[in-house]
Amino acid sequence: MKIRVLGCYGSRVPGRFTSSLLIDQALLLDAGTIASSLTLEEQVQIDDILLTHAHLDHIVDLAFLADNVMSQRTTPIRIWGAQPVLAALRQHLFNDYIWPDFTKISTRGVPIVSLNSLPESGTIEIGGYTVSFAPTNHTVYTVGYCLSAKSGSLFYSGDTSTTAAIWAMAENCSELKIAFIETSFPDRFERLAQISGHLTPALLKVELEKFGERDVPIKIFHMKPQFLEELQTELAALHDPRIQVLNGGEIFEF
Repeated sequence: MKIRVLGCYGSRVPGRFTSSLLIDQALLLDAGTIASSLTLEEQVQIDDILLTHAHLDHIVDLAFLADNVMSQRTTPIRIWGAQPVLAALRQHLFNDYIWPDFTKISTRGVPIVSLNSLPESGTIEIGGYTVSFAPTNHTVYTVGYCLSAKSGSLFYSGDTSTTAAIWAMAENCSELKIAFIETSFPDRFERLAQISGHLTPALLKVELEKFGERDVPIKIFHMKPQFLEELQTELAALHDPRIQVLNGGEIFEF
């Protein structure tokens, strides 16, 4: 499995892009950054997109991806999410007001994108991967993912404050090789983090007790760029050698 970090921040400023991981060229985890990081040729190769939730920083580049590839694909890009997430896309993005409804627009006899619902529970096979998911503690319906292939699994927390279900899922991720866990605000904004469904370094420390002592690299994403230096200092103070704060552009393989 090859993982390319297209974006890893909770907002955008020059050089800092919002959340998206490219897996083996053809699958995306979230769609906060696509068009500004991938060439047109790379964008055309994307077949499946797994969304955690429908907040703008996780879906914004769905609009530009659909527009960019609409004349070059012979099959739809399959967008996957829980029912509330897909309902939000239909109502607020692909609605012919904010953006054209690319679920209906066709250039080669098929729509540009298709919206595909995750089952209510359990696992599903998507693009050659076994995908498990569990709800998080966020302000809108959100899930975290475990994505498994023959070479191992990755864990992706999605946006969350303190919770339990995703850590139970992580415990069942077989051959877990890497974990991507959000931490958005510095500790002085703990109340804001809890209200908005996010973690601080102190809250992360508590959540990692649920993750256990697994010797798995932990990649921190969804940092608010305006607090980046403060977050880096507080995360370093946790003295957990597994933790790495992402910058964007990293590539991991296993």
